[in-house]
Amino acid sequence: MKQIALAATLALTLANVGAAQEQRLQFKTLVKQEQTNPIATYAAMTSLAESGYVPAIDRVGYYFRKGIGTQKDLEVARHWYASAVDAGHPWSTASLARVEMELGRGDVAFELLQAGVSGNQPGAERLFATAHIDRKFGTASDIKQGRAILERMAQSGDQNAARDLVVRVNWKRLRGPAPDTAVDQVVRAGLAGDAKYAAVALVYLSSQPDRSEETIHTRAMLAEVPGIPDRVLSAELIRLAADMHPSQFWLEVEEILEGTQPENYAKAASTAFWINKNAWVRILQKELRTLGYYRGRIDGRMTTRTIRAQNRFCRDRELWPICAAGPLRGATVRNVASTIAKEKAY
Repeated sequence: MKQIALAATLALTLANVGAAQEQRLQFKTLVKQEQTNPIATYAAMTSLAESGYVPAIDRVGYYFRKGIGTQKDLEVARHWYASAVDAGHPWSTASLARVEMELGRGDVAFELLQAGVSGNQPGAERLFATAHIDRKFGTASDIKQGRAILERMAQSGDQNAARDLVVRVNWKRLRGPAPDTAVDQVVRAGLAGDAKYAAVALVYLSSQPDRSEETIHTRAMLAEVPGIPDRVLSAELIRLAADMHPSQFWLEVEEILEGTQPENYAKAASTAFWINKNAWVRILQKELRTLGYYRGRIDGRMTTRTIRAQNRFCRDRELWPICAAGPLRGATVRNVASTIAKEKAY
């Protein structure tokens, strides 16, 4: 009898192991299909979650938070994440806290993350730090504490914490400079091919006063990393051109703007304008000539003829209330550049 009972127990255990392996395989397959077939993936993942597979419960929360395969619904996402926390999913505490912050419940997120840090839940401490810096906890937010946490984590080799720290210096939420250890980690990850890190490193390095040959070379290498978003890369290439080839800056600006996506054209053009106003005026003259508004020389000078051409363009495009403030005002440049980009896209 004991042998029969032992055999039955072993068979049941093997069956459970097989079922768990099948669930893991199904989960991994579904995650790979999220972008290509989100609706079907959402339905299948929900079914897997309802069968009790904990990672799937957490993932369904993610779908509702991001609107993948279903409508975005933070309250429903909160329900799924809370269920995943109750089921013991280690990453769900941080995810639930993110939802609470997005819902404006910073006090609830604060309590969740405090408990998560105490329980060594993955992602909790780093999110606790960034939420302090981003003032997500309301009056309980402590920027100094958040920075100290990130610096300690970066010092211990946490690349994600290093990136979070440098990003917040880029965003002006923390005063710079960032610690060298954090910057070095972000730069190394960027040079190794991680586009997200490369973008952060580029923005940071170009914002610092260091214009040494070594730093400029590093920026040039980072700019070659594939996958950097155009909204970052176009402006950074313009800044790089100003440091590498100042005498040919206007020529490089023209080339960079020609390859810039329309939705990022205004930002890139504004970057060129603040570095060298004549470079922007030269672009403006060429574009206005193409559109039939300007017939003068392409010389990069904001002459009376250039101003009149821009004013006619502004009136025809209903931009005059903005352009009336001045032909070389930042708002004028942004709006004229944005309108030109939209017309070039057609």
